[in-house]
Amino acid sequence: GEGDWGEYHLGLGGYCDDLDPPYGYWCSMKPPRGQCWDKSTNKGRGCTQTHMSPDGMVMERALRYDKDPVDAVVQSWRGGGRWFTQQWRVESFNRTTGTLMFDPATGMQGGEGMTSSGQWWIENVLDECDDANEWFYDQADQTLYFNPNSTTAPPEADIAWEVPVARVLFNISGSQHTPVQDVSIAGVVIRDARYTYLDPHGMPSGGDWALQRSAAILIEGAEKVRVSDSLFTKIDGNGIGLNGYTRGVVIDKNEFSWIGDSAMYSWGYTGSCLNQNCSRKLPYKVGPDGRGGEQPRQTVVSSNLVREIGIWQKQSSMWFQAVTSGTKLVNNIHFNGPRAGVNFNDGFGGGDLMTGNLLANCVRESGDHGPFNSWDRVPYITDIATGKPSIVPQFREITKNFIISTYSSQEAIDTDDGSAYYNTHDNFFVYAANGLKSDCGWHHNFHNDNV
Repeated sequence: GEGDWGEYHLGLGGYCDDLDPPYGYWCSMKPPRGQCWDKSTNKGRGCTQTHMSPDGMVMERALRYDKDPVDAVVQSWRGGGRWFTQQWRVESFNRTTGTLMFDPATGMQGGEGMTSSGQWWIENVLDECDDANEWFYDQADQTLYFNPNSTTAPPEADIAWEVPVARVLFNISGSQHTPVQDVSIAGVVIRDARYTYLDPHGMPSGGDWALQRSAAILIEGAEKVRVSDSLFTKIDGNGIGLNGYTRGVVIDKNEFSWIGDSAMYSWGYTGSCLNQNCSRKLPYKVGPDGRGGEQPRQTVVSSNLVREIGIWQKQSSMWFQAVTSGTKLVNNIHFNGPRAGVNFNDGFGGGDLMTGNLLANCVRESGDHGPFNSWDRVPYITDIATGKPSIVPQFREITKNFIISTYSSQEAIDTDDGSAYYNTHDNFFVYAANGLKSDCGWHHNFHNDNV
């Protein structure tokens, strides 16, 4: 089979009961990629491990707070690699032990797990509202506290305060059998969608991501939708999301800036059967068979300018795709992101083209990554490559791109963990520790005529 160890491997439930659906490659206690967590000691070694997160944390400083920091938000880098950030809502505070107890439905933002923390910070605490332009809203007292950027008079009493409450501003949704068709959004400013990093997340496929199926523009069950010549700014979740069945979506000549998560993502569904006669079946559409076609296919992402992304969730990209095929990424410019600019979470179907793009200043806040990153840990059955059922995908082509791999870029093209069927040629790569990478069970990965 394909995927780095040739088997379709997933776990259900257990530590993944904080995901929707509660399934994924990293839900298994023994994922083929490896397990660096010792259950008997609850210690990890910093490398790959089962999806999990802490139930709380000791914070002695909080004992000095006048009020218990309920509804505070703790954000933390994963320890041992800075691969993603996790966010928890504080559900209660134990003043005897100085322990913040987390809402068990939060902290699920990473595909893999963490038993140790990197840098962390806390927000939404009245006692920490001590710098200019910081604010705190006390839900119990219905009181808004604001620290003005002024040494003289406070803000006028009639100043207006606006709070974004909408997660999705445009919802273009039909079904695979009755799709919405021929919709165009052009020449508009799309801004101020609320944050979604505490919303339910799922594990898209065999890569390292967890993701929420939400965006300012949400497209599902649709054909020939075009989003063009628009400005996306100050959106605290994802910009554009493609879910399930889409065909021929075009995202062209837009600008994205100050995006909380990813600028654009694409995430399909597979079947629920685990064998040919479907006598073994899953309760979710997450099995190995993708021949039903309920995925985004033939998407064109062209001539977009994307900058300042991943303000809240650091595992974010200009373009992310999982269980998706036939994407064309053409002539886009992306700079200033915390992790990979382009991320392919699996090897589903193939037939993707990435050409004419300029990527710069990626991996600014994380590590062990490149401006382009891919994984391919699980096989999928499609008929995309030859018209017949196969786990062999069509080749993906990466060509004529200019990639400036500054900050913490480990390489320009990071084809990681089993990534196969890539043809990477005629690109220009500058800086980074390395130019190219193939890791852990890779094959059919061709690199030629690159500078």
